[in-house]
Amino acid sequence: MRIRVLIQIVVTCFLFESLPGVSLQASPLATAEAAAFVPLPSSSDSLEFAGLAAALGTIFSQEKIATILSNLPPKCKIFGYDIGEYSGDDGMDVVLSAMPAGGARKTLDVYFFLNEGAGFRLLRTLTRRYILEPIEVGFSIDRGVCYVTEKTGEFSWRITGYSATEGNFRRVSEWTTHRMRTGGRETNVGYERSYSYETLIADEHYYGSNSHRSFIRQKYYDLPVYPEDLSLPDGMGFLVGDSSGLMISSGGSSWYGPDDCSLFCSARYDSSSVVFRIRIHDDRLLYSADADSADHLDLHFDLSRKNRIRPDGSPQTYSPGTQFGIRILMGDGEKRTPVVELLGEAIARRIGTGVAVSSLPVAGEFHTYTFTVRVPLDLFKTGSKLPPAGFVCAYHDVDHSSMRQWVTTAATAREYVEGKPGTYGMLHFVEDPAAEYEWENLRVIALSEELQRAGIIP
Repeated sequence: MRIRVLIQIVVTCFLFESLPGVSLQASPLATAEAAAFVPLPSSSDSLEFAGLAAALGTIFSQEKIATILSNLPPKCKIFGYDIGEYSGDDGMDVVLSAMPAGGARKTLDVYFFLNEGAGFRLLRTLTRRYILEPIEVGFSIDRGVCYVTEKTGEFSWRITGYSATEGNFRRVSEWTTHRMRTGGRETNVGYERSYSYETLIADEHYYGSNSHRSFIRQKYYDLPVYPEDLSLPDGMGFLVGDSSGLMISSGGSSWYGPDDCSLFCSARYDSSSVVFRIRIHDDRLLYSADADSADHLDLHFDLSRKNRIRPDGSPQTYSPGTQFGIRILMGDGEKRTPVVELLGEAIARRIGTGVAVSSLPVAGEFHTYTFTVRVPLDLFKTGSKLPPAGFVCAYHDVDHSSMRQWVTTAATAREYVEGKPGTYGMLHFVEDPAAEYEWENLRVIALSEELQRAGIIP
């Protein structure tokens, strides 16, 4: 998501909110002339319909506009709309917000319409709440994504990006901002986070809301952990990692491209375990009893669930009792097989017997291996819940045993430093993918509609 678009949306909402008597309407005034421009649908006598039809009439035919209006509830009030392409087919799609008569207090329905040539098809309707005024819910369609803006608190906003491509309507990005709280009150420490559901990269920033001070800014992978038996739709991200220099958190001058080393990681969970699958390529494997001089893979977990900064802006502190790690010394690819070590004594005593590691070389590829690491699900549980946790997958690549300064570290967190949980990335459990992604399978819906029209299904 482009920062310029985010700033424009939020600033526009603030400006209109602060001006008395100003209403951010999608259409010009719904006058009698506007009503005469397009005949009103027989299901409604609302001038809101005529105002929207007049605005859309400069681009679309009356017949196409009627396919939008016929999907709206009668006697609803329309507050905002935008026109643009968010479906990947170069057609001009439409998104709008409306409040049905007698609807729930302080809620709007957001309608996503897909341009299908002869008319529009309603893809999805989402419900959004507002705090003070309906104009807090706004839209901007840009570069194939529809961004929906919401005010979620006095100092809090959320901008969610949606697209309808590859046969799926889904959330593709999210940006949030708010202030940290302590003692039930909001502080002057601001926090913003952007997350791409496609690349799985999060950008997190803590800053002084009344100053120009930036406390910490980090980019990292936030790994979604899906149910083991879930079949993922096309386009859903599940794999973190990279084979580019963006993965190198230290020792970049010793890294010679993806043929030197690369790292990828995914995870699934079932009723008893979380299973991590890691793919590693390393052109030269070196083994040593001293981990600093050996090629090794690390999985680090922070179970404290703390913010990276305290509400006063000072650095966070972490207890060793909430840290756990799995270190796999790679061996030499020939006689020496991988050796597994558990890090974090307190947790290792509790769940260590449930950790299992296996590895296989990838057939036909030189020094490429897949590791399967099984960890008890209880490690992540808080009661019956599975909250997010700090997580990083890192690979320590030694190319010359006598030259320890020639070491490269590839990691799923850009600022990763071993032993500092505040530099790790994250993982989160996706218990309901349809809810998290606000996902709909458009192909299944279209097929169902065709079967209904043909009378094959009720």
